[in-house]
Amino acid sequence: MHVVTVAWLSAMRFLARALFLVFLLLGVLIAVSNTERTELALWPIPHTVVLPLYLLVLVVLLLGVLAGLGLGWWAGRHHRRHARGRRREIQRLEREVEELQSALAAARPAPPAPVGPAPREQRAIERQTALVAPEPFKG
Repeated sequence: MHVVTVAWLSAMRFLARALFLVFLLLGVLIAVSNTERTELALWPIPHTVVLPLYLLVLVVLLLGVLAGLGLGWWAGRHHRRHARGRRREIQRLEREVEELQSALAAARPAPPAPVGPAPREQRAIERQTALVAPEPFKG
C-alpha cells in the first residue's frame, strides 16, 4: 500500500511540473503573439489604461492564481486549527509524562548498595580460588 502511495505522489509531482511547463509555454506564446496595445476601461472609474494585450492577459492570470491560492489557504484553516490543537495536546501530554516519570523516580527507593564484590569481581575470585584450591582426594 505504501509503495502505491509513493508512486501516486511521484506521478502527481510529474503531472504538476508538466502542467506548469505547459502553462508557462502558453504564457510565452501569448506574450509573443499579442504585442498590440489595448485600452482598459473600468466602468465606474473615469480613467483608462493603455497596455499591451499580453500584459493584460498575464495580469488577469496572475490575479486568478492569487485568488486560487487565497481560497485554498482559507479552505485549509480548519485543518490548521485542528493541527494547532493537536500540537498543544501533544505538548501537554509530553509534559505530563515527564512529570509522572520524575515523580516515579522520586518515589522509587534507591537501589541497595552491593554487600559483596560486584558480580564480575565475584566471578574472577571464584576462578582464582578454583585454580589454587587443591582437588579433593578420590580414593
